[in-house]
Amino acid sequence: MKIVTISSKRQMTIPRSYLEVLGLESYGKAILEKEKDKVVIRPMKGSVVDQVAGSLRGYVRPSLLGKSVEEINKEAGEAYTKYLAKKFKLIK
Repeated sequence: MKIVTISSKRQMTIPRSYLEVLGLESYGKAILEKEKDKVVIRPMKGSVVDQVAGSLRGYVRPSLLGKSVEEINKEAGEAYTKYLAKKFKLIK
Protein backbone atom coordinates (compact mmCIF):
# COMPACT_ATOMS: atom_id res chain seq x y z
CA MET A 1 0.00 0.00 0.00
CA LYS A 2 1.21 3.50 -0.84
CA ILE A 3 -0.09 6.86 0.32
CA VAL A 4 -0.26 9.54 -2.37
CA THR A 5 -1.08 13.23 -2.16
CA ILE A 6 -3.85 14.80 -4.22
CA SER A 7 -2.92 18.26 -5.52
CA SER A 8 -5.14 21.33 -5.71
CA LYS A 9 -5.74 20.37 -9.35
CA ARG A 10 -7.00 16.93 -8.21
CA GLN A 11 -3.91 15.22 -9.59
CA MET A 12 -1.94 12.46 -7.94
CA THR A 13 1.33 10.80 -8.82
CA ILE A 14 1.18 7.04 -9.09
CA PRO A 15 4.44 5.43 -7.96
CA ARG A 16 6.58 4.09 -10.81
CA SER A 17 6.56 0.57 -9.38
CA TYR A 18 2.76 0.48 -9.67
CA LEU A 19 2.85 1.73 -13.25
CA GLU A 20 5.45 -0.89 -14.16
CA VAL A 21 3.29 -3.68 -12.71
CA LEU A 22 0.39 -2.47 -14.87
CA GLY A 23 2.60 -2.06 -17.93
CA LEU A 24 1.77 1.65 -18.13
CA GLU A 25 4.17 4.25 -19.45
CA SER A 26 4.31 8.03 -19.25
CA TYR A 27 1.52 9.65 -21.28
CA GLY A 28 -0.20 6.27 -21.61
CA LYS A 29 -3.90 5.76 -20.99
CA ALA A 30 -5.57 3.96 -18.12
CA ILE A 31 -9.14 3.14 -17.24
CA LEU A 32 -10.49 4.12 -13.81
CA GLU A 33 -13.43 2.16 -12.49
CA LYS A 34 -15.36 2.88 -9.31
CA GLU A 35 -16.13 -0.23 -7.28
CA LYS A 36 -18.13 0.58 -4.15
CA ASP A 37 -15.69 2.56 -1.98
CA LYS A 38 -12.54 2.17 -4.13
CA VAL A 39 -11.14 3.10 -7.51
CA VAL A 40 -9.50 0.47 -9.69
CA ILE A 41 -6.88 1.42 -12.30
CA ARG A 42 -6.52 -0.82 -15.34
CA PRO A 43 -4.21 -0.35 -18.31
CA MET A 44 -6.04 0.62 -21.49
CA LYS A 45 -5.09 -1.62 -24.36
CA GLY A 46 -6.36 -0.70 -27.81
CA SER A 47 -8.92 2.00 -28.40
CA VAL A 48 -11.74 3.13 -26.13
CA VAL A 49 -14.20 1.40 -28.45
CA ASP A 50 -12.27 -1.87 -28.10
CA GLN A 51 -12.32 -1.52 -24.30
CA VAL A 52 -16.08 -1.09 -24.03
CA ALA A 53 -17.16 -3.01 -27.12
CA GLY A 54 -18.05 -6.11 -25.14
CA SER A 55 -20.62 -4.25 -23.08
CA LEU A 56 -21.81 -2.22 -26.05
CA ARG A 57 -21.53 -4.90 -28.74
CA GLY A 58 -25.11 -4.35 -29.91
CA TYR A 59 -24.59 -0.59 -30.18
CA VAL A 60 -21.16 -0.35 -31.82
CA ARG A 61 -20.75 -0.82 -35.56
CA PRO A 62 -18.05 -3.41 -36.30
CA SER A 63 -16.38 -0.87 -38.61
CA LEU A 64 -15.55 1.27 -35.54
CA LEU A 65 -13.67 -1.45 -33.67
CA GLY A 66 -9.95 -0.76 -33.52
CA LYS A 67 -10.32 2.95 -34.31
CA SER A 68 -9.29 5.75 -31.98
CA VAL A 69 -11.75 8.30 -30.64
CA GLU A 70 -10.11 10.88 -32.90
CA GLU A 71 -10.73 8.73 -36.00
CA ILE A 72 -14.34 8.10 -34.99
CA ASN A 73 -14.92 11.82 -34.34
CA LYS A 74 -13.41 12.69 -37.72
CA GLU A 75 -15.67 10.20 -39.52
CA ALA A 76 -18.72 11.45 -37.62
CA GLY A 77 -17.86 15.06 -38.49
CA GLU A 78 -17.45 14.22 -42.16
CA ALA A 79 -20.74 12.30 -42.21
CA TYR A 80 -22.58 15.17 -40.52
CA THR A 81 -21.07 17.72 -42.89
CA LYS A 82 -22.25 15.62 -45.83
CA TYR A 83 -25.71 15.29 -44.26
CA LEU A 84 -26.00 19.08 -43.81
CA ALA A 85 -24.77 19.74 -47.35
CA LYS A 86 -27.48 17.43 -48.72
CA LYS A 87 -30.13 18.90 -46.44
CA PHE A 88 -29.42 22.42 -47.61
CA LYS A 89 -28.98 21.24 -51.21
CA LEU A 90 -25.35 22.22 -51.46
CA ILE A 91 -24.59 18.81 -53.01
CA LYS A 92 -26.67 16.08 -54.60
